[in-house]
Amino acid sequence: MIEKIICMFPTLMGCIDWFTATAIFNCSRFILLPMTQTRRKTWKKNLYENEGYPDNYTDPSFLEELKKNINLRQVTLTNAFFGAGLVTQELCLVVYFVVSFTYLYNEWIAAEYIFFWSNAISLCCYAYYVYNDSVGIVKHVKMVIIFTLCGYILSPVLKTLTETISTNTIYATTVFMMLIHLTFFDYGVKALIVSSSLSLNAAIFGSICLVSRLPTPFHAFVLLTISVQSFVLFPLLLAKIGTSLTAHFFITGSTICLLCTVSLTMTILFVIIVTFINLLCPFWFHRWQKYKENIYGPWDEAVVQDIKL
Repeated sequence: MIEKIICMFPTLMGCIDWFTATAIFNCSRFILLPMTQTRRKTWKKNLYENEGYPDNYTDPSFLEELKKNINLRQVTLTNAFFGAGLVTQELCLVVYFVVSFTYLYNEWIAAEYIFFWSNAISLCCYAYYVYNDSVGIVKHVKMVIIFTLCGYILSPVLKTLTETISTNTIYATTVFMMLIHLTFFDYGVKALIVSSSLSLNAAIFGSICLVSRLPTPFHAFVLLTISVQSFVLFPLLLAKIGTSLTAHFFITGSTICLLCTVSLTMTILFVIIVTFINLLCPFWFHRWQKYKENIYGPWDEAVVQDIKL
């Protein structure tokens, strides 16, 4: 028995030595690790000064300068409804132009009659426009005379400009141009998508495309006149009127009445679109404002502030 114990003694001593070495190693880890951490430099937002940190390390102080929704302007439900009304008014002008083209194309009413009433409406609107402001009436009269002469002379040329293009292509191009006009129109909101020149040029180009489908050059001249009135003059008046509830209901109601004389189906579709724009869209916009989140931090581009001397 004693001999067996003596034979096992080296093995027992080896196990004791292994456990002792393991315990010493573990203790050294717990003792030396805090010392190495305290010796490490404080993390900074400079890549070359962060030695000892992993490449994917994110310090808790990294987002301490993060700011959210600075100078966020909350849009009230009333303002949202009035803003949607501006879109509806411009849509009504496009529908008014299309209805005028339909009457001229089908010759339901004499072109002279349409020309007279469109100018009469424009004259009444101009009288309201200059009622409170001292504008150069003489200058405006000269511009009207120049446009009338040039438009009447160039009408035969503009009528034959796109005559060789198929009617389906003309209609598709016009619809596309009117969509561009409505998309990039200036509704009074400062945004990168706003481009008054692109919006106006698209509307005029769409008008010129439709001119070639009319029977006579005088019909073409009348349509061009209505185009200028709808896309150049009337928006100036609407911008001056602003968010007038009376003007909004008058323009929308007049457009619905005009559209009823052309197509009942298109009238119903127009009412659905107007309801969607004026009721559902403002409600959704006002409700979803709480999900808007703009973040600002030192990573943004510097903004140069003007200094008043």
